Amino acid sequence: MKKRLIAMSLAAVLLQQSPLFADEQPAPIDQASLKSTATGVLLGGLLGGPPGMLVGMVGGAFVAEVEGQKAEIDDLNQHLVAIQQEKASSEQLVAQRHQEYKALMVAQASQLEALETGFSFCLGFRTDSADIEPKIAAQLTSLVVMLQAFPDLNLQILAGADRRGSEGYNRALSRVRAESVAALLNQAGLPAGRITIRYLGEDAANYPLGDTEGLSFDRMVQLTLVKGDAS
Repeated sequence: MKKRLIAMSLAAVLLQQSPLFADEQPAPIDQASLKSTATGVLLGGLLGGPPGMLVGMVGGAFVAEVEGQKAEIDDLNQHLVAIQQEKASSEQLVAQRHQEYKALMVAQASQLEALETGFSFCLGFRTDSADIEPKIAAQLTSLVVMLQAFPDLNLQILAGADRRGSEGYNRALSRVRAESVAALLNQAGLPAGRITIRYLGEDAANYPLGDTEGLSFDRMVQLTLVKGDAS
């Protein structure tokens, strides 16, 4: 008797899917729902009688719903794992960039210290002249390019003159030389606010009038890097 009920239940399920019992075209068969319903029907048949069939049908629908929810939960878990992996990768990348930034700052600080304590550039002038030689002008332009990469460093210009001529004239000449160098640096792109000028005339001269070669060193203009607002 139970076998007959099970067979009849399965036939009823299959007949429900047939176009002979529908006014419209049949919808696509949901294999998962059909499988769950059939499982419920078999279970109901084992329980025996129409009540068992009813319980089996309801149980089959419930199984289908649970399976659908389980699949949705699995998808959400996979999405969560992907988000966690992406977060871990992002945190690792941030930490790596932070280490690279710290290393760069340390290297830049070392470069600044080396430049500040070890850089000195001198350029000479002809007698009674404040004209900058073309080769020296090119070197000063290259210096400006370097200073643009180190905004914390400023430039101090110290100009002098030899002992020939009066003291007032030599002081004025050294001033013109310093201003000539500052103007070229400014035109090359170094802001005037980063340039400090000092002119000493013959006060810093070290060689006597008879030392022709030594006098050329007294006509030097010295450029020195200083940090920040130091002067």
